[in-house]
Amino acid sequence: MTAQKVQITDLILRDAHQSLLATRMRIEDMLPALELLDDVGFYSLEMWGGATFDVCQRFLNESPWERLRTIKKHCKKTKLQMLLRGQNLVGYRHYADDLVYAFVAHAHENGIDVFRIFDAVNDIRNVQEAMRATTKVGGIVEGCISYTISPVHTIEGFVHFAQQLKDEGAELICIKDMAGMLSPAHATELVGALKSEIELPVHLHTHCASGMAPATIYAAVQAGCDIIDTTLSPLSWGTSHTPTESMVGILRGTPWDTGLSLDKLDACAAHFQKVREQYMPLLNPFSERVDTRILQHQIPGGMMSNLLSQLKMQKAEDKFDEVLLETARVRKDLGYPPLVTPTSQIVGTQAVFNVVLGERYKMVTNEVRNYIRGLYGASPAPIDPDLAAKVLGDEEPITVRPGSLFEPELQSHLDHVAGWGPEYGLEEALSYGLFPQVAEEFFAARREGRLPSQTEPRPENIVPKGKEASADPSADGRELTLELDGVKSVVQVTQASGGVMRLGLDGVNYEVKVAPQVRQRRERRGGGDEGGEGLMKAPLPGVLLELRVAVGDAVEKGQVVAVLEAMKMQNELEAPVAGVVKAVLAKQGGNLDNGQPILEIEASEEA
Repeated sequence: MTAQKVQITDLILRDAHQSLLATRMRIEDMLPALELLDDVGFYSLEMWGGATFDVCQRFLNESPWERLRTIKKHCKKTKLQMLLRGQNLVGYRHYADDLVYAFVAHAHENGIDVFRIFDAVNDIRNVQEAMRATTKVGGIVEGCISYTISPVHTIEGFVHFAQQLKDEGAELICIKDMAGMLSPAHATELVGALKSEIELPVHLHTHCASGMAPATIYAAVQAGCDIIDTTLSPLSWGTSHTPTESMVGILRGTPWDTGLSLDKLDACAAHFQKVREQYMPLLNPFSERVDTRILQHQIPGGMMSNLLSQLKMQKAEDKFDEVLLETARVRKDLGYPPLVTPTSQIVGTQAVFNVVLGERYKMVTNEVRNYIRGLYGASPAPIDPDLAAKVLGDEEPITVRPGSLFEPELQSHLDHVAGWGPEYGLEEALSYGLFPQVAEEFFAARREGRLPSQTEPRPENIVPKGKEASADPSADGRELTLELDGVKSVVQVTQASGGVMRLGLDGVNYEVKVAPQVRQRRERRGGGDEGGEGLMKAPLPGVLLELRVAVGDAVEKGQVVAVLEAMKMQNELEAPVAGVVKAVLAKQGGNLDNGQPILEIEASEEA
């Protein structure tokens, strides 16, 4: 095959910090390097999509749309690229077609040039409308193959899906190896097959988690790969990506020389080295290391850092290895879906529940239920029949395009945000449609001149590990006296859950642990075994998303009475007994600790 110059997409502004820092890098820490990045000569900069949209509003008090416009303002020469989850857009469920078209059009209008579009289970029905929407507005359509290894995934199957993508208008084909499992030999075979049979430019995306990525990229380039994904060295390796500088050096002097300047790359890297040092409190050492077990559990980089964070919240870090094994078991039960958003969250969260709750499928998330119903598309292999029967009963899974089941929804979102004020329009309606509860809190906080209750502290302001607060975090929003190392201060609690308080003091946010004796006092007040079998408690920390009953309501045993959002998944909570609701002990929308009472049900005599 004739050699040619290889182009590079750099991921420092999106997937690199999603993989290592749970997507927490702020726009203010990107700004000083934007024009330097724009001057390097990259094919594109991936800087939006994936988890950034959610995290900007949920944790960082940023508008994702403002972030996009800001980066576009400073990057005038380089194409901007986003990761789009097909019918899921940047969320965790399917959205109606009208929302898909409106979102793509607004993203393109505000600066996105390349739309990297993928589906977690490689179901062409789930990417058709997003691809058509991109073509309609003149964006570049990059169709993705979600690469994975399983008994049912083959080179022939991937090539067949790539042909479907081409037929739907793809201008480039991306091999999306989200977990770093693609070996050099398989890369040679797959890239060669795509170049000879599909005849479109091939773009390779892979992670370093297994240690194979640099060799895999080089093999792919030799086989004819046109564009490679890398990231600047300060946020490379581990669950992230191959260093950009390293690949430029490896290819220098070869027929595939990128032509990029190492001096310009070094200037960019120098800035992000300072950023890395600033965010060190958020960097988990597990995410930085090579872990060859990924060839078994197949957990991608972005999911790994979030999974570690979730286990920490559950106080279950010691169960990490057990969760990895359970992830592989759950994936097999669900028909071997590739582990990429949203299926990575669906599989991983269910695995955490199975381990933390001590029983497999004791609690099944709404997302797992919908996956088994077929609402996320066709599973690559048949779903375990016992699990399907437990979840569906006599219900039959759907066989139509999942997106076709959703009624138009954009107008209802426009009507909703209009109630906030005349200045709210399409942009806010899109944000609300994607993440209703998060957007409600985000825009309310901005209107009221305060930070959202879930805004995370600046990394440099996190109180060092080991500091403990002698205060009672029984409710968010309270002013209390905090004694920290013998010094007393009046602070505002912005969040209290899981033994951690996030506090506002003199305009600065801090995160501190709650002293064990304080947690014990709180548990004695309501977290113990008092209340009998009718006391329904939170099975794990989360947000009480929905409360479906009130005091005096009659309920049946097993009736869904509340919905708990934990680890970005929704979980239906069932009444433990039949009877009458005697007391509501938690507030809808509030944060819950593990074991915190939600409802007390007075059991009926028949129960």
